[in-house]
Amino acid sequence: MTSPLPSPNTTPLPSPNMTSPTNPNTAAPASHTQLRVLRQLYTHSPLTKQDIATQLGLSLPTVTAALRALEHNGTVARTNPRASTGGRRPATYSFNMRRHVALGVTIRSTEIVCIAVDLSGAIVDQRHTTIAARAEAIFYQRAAHIIEDFAHSLSANGLTPLGTGLTVPAHVNAANSLDYERIGANIAPPVTFTERYCAYALAEHWARPHLHDAVCLFLGNHIGSAVIVNGTPHTGAIEHMQLVPGGPQCECGSTGCLNVYCASNRLAEEGESLPGFFGVLEQGEIHHRERMRAWLQSLGHAIANVHTVFDADVVLCGPIAGYLDDAEIAQLQQMSAARPTAARRIPDYSGSPRIIRGLCDKYQDATGAALAVVKAHLASLGCV
Repeated sequence: MTSPLPSPNTTPLPSPNMTSPTNPNTAAPASHTQLRVLRQLYTHSPLTKQDIATQLGLSLPTVTAALRALEHNGTVARTNPRASTGGRRPATYSFNMRRHVALGVTIRSTEIVCIAVDLSGAIVDQRHTTIAARAEAIFYQRAAHIIEDFAHSLSANGLTPLGTGLTVPAHVNAANSLDYERIGANIAPPVTFTERYCAYALAEHWARPHLHDAVCLFLGNHIGSAVIVNGTPHTGAIEHMQLVPGGPQCECGSTGCLNVYCASNRLAEEGESLPGFFGVLEQGEIHHRERMRAWLQSLGHAIANVHTVFDADVVLCGPIAGYLDDAEIAQLQQMSAARPTAARRIPDYSGSPRIIRGLCDKYQDATGAALAVVKAHLASLGCV
């Protein structure tokens, strides 16, 4: 990548070369009262006018005026009326989760995946395009065209895109990485960059909002990591923790890293797929069991090291995590708990930090990049 991200968090990219579409935020409610009503509906929909007036301590005429404005710009929608208690059935109102959608894009070696999510985080559409990624101007133009075409198709179906989130890999050896800024420069703004493993962590946090502090480990051909602190993901480098001094060399230049001992090639033999490995493992083949045992010991060692400095849950995501069964997760938990830890327990925190199997969605990074755009929009409304 020719221009590294300026920070581990999401970063907007201006694009003066393209004609900017109408900014969807221009229709956002302006008054303080409208914002209060909107926030209440985001967390408590559906509500009647009387519900809103009672919960916010507002008069009915004030709530009616706010709802009228919010309905007019499409931010709030009427939903099914409640059952009658003797008079007219009262109308209910809900936050319009389909008022906007956000695009998330991940570029793999042979495909570009575009995913659109609404303001609730639900996937509403996706498109997979087979194309070989190359660090060339023609690829950057084609990639931008694929993304723009997906956005136009959403607009044609009555959905208003908020912006596009691009996932960016953060491997140490990034000499041959794509220039994502050049791709973004050919996409109508706003464009947001999200580091790939932060995108995985964003999706995990969205699915589990209680994970205010956590460590996310991506388990696949490479090991990746992100750390969630107070609900915000940050790029990590836990994969380059040294487990065995003088062990095999890692791509980072050091030796004996977690990335060496827990990448997928430590499980599957040459030419063997992960499904093939775990299929044979289930049959009890001795060499596969030995490799699995060594792999679990290395990962358990790394998690125990994490817990010496960070008393937080560890979320395992990525293709390998999807194959781990409950017994293997329990083994990791036991390995971690058996090691003495220097992390201080929070007084009202019961039990040890958990090891959790994550969502393990194949394109979770694209979803996470879209959620970064959604989260920024909701934050501008004060809803999160």
